[in-house]
Amino acid sequence: MKIKFNTSKILLVTVVTAGIAFMVTSCHKDASTTSTNATVTEADAVQLTTDAVSPSTGGMVLQLNSSVNTYATVNFSCGVQKDSSYVIASSTGASPSYNYSFQWNDMLTCNGTAPSQLTFNFTGTGSYTGPLMSSTDNSTGGFVLTGLGAGSQYLFNTTYSRTGTTTSKVLRQLTFHSVITITGTDIAIDKTTKMIASGTAAVSISATSTSGSTFTFNGKITFRGNKKANLVLNSGVTYVIQWN
Repeated sequence: MKIKFNTSKILLVTVVTAGIAFMVTSCHKDASTTSTNATVTEADAVQLTTDAVSPSTGGMVLQLNSSVNTYATVNFSCGVQKDSSYVIASSTGASPSYNYSFQWNDMLTCNGTAPSQLTFNFTGTGSYTGPLMSSTDNSTGGFVLTGLGAGSQYLFNTTYSRTGTTTSKVLRQLTFHSVITITGTDIAIDKTTKMIASGTAAVSISATSTSGSTFTFNGKITFRGNKKANLVLNSGVTYVIQWN
């Protein structure tokens, strides 16, 4: 997908495929397009982040939802670690699609007998295929879930990483080694709807092309509720990530 920016007007670009909307709102030039030496562009980094967040490509939102469901359905004892392994996969024939195998360990911490926080640590391997990008990668994460008592929301502090080989499926069809880390703070999930209501996350991306050149992108994700988030990377452009 080619993205052009014009400082004299706002440009909206929307791509909707299999339930994922990727919208770009810009009042700035994309810094990644100003250098003819750039191989992995900011557009690549945006798509990589979108796929690392979206549940339809096995991303962080899916892991957060799994954590909430685990707390709601599994009997935990204070101070006792639970180890588990499982496979998550999209429905047969789905597009986008994903398949990951995970090893989890979970521990409930209590104040006396009252649960105070639930800690999740996990590692996984697998792959996803989206409309614009595919990847085979390893993932790691550490989630701390609080708000276990009275109240309308759970709160997560999170670290989530994917490391692997990523291929763009459009235009240049570039293949590169990617490392993306998303570190979330006070990500609130509504206890009734089980949907993310608010929160922020820092995102860091390192991408190395087949020529050996490395490109880095850093920015912020702001969760807005209603299955949407804003993403800002190096250029200052605001991108909107949306999932079903």
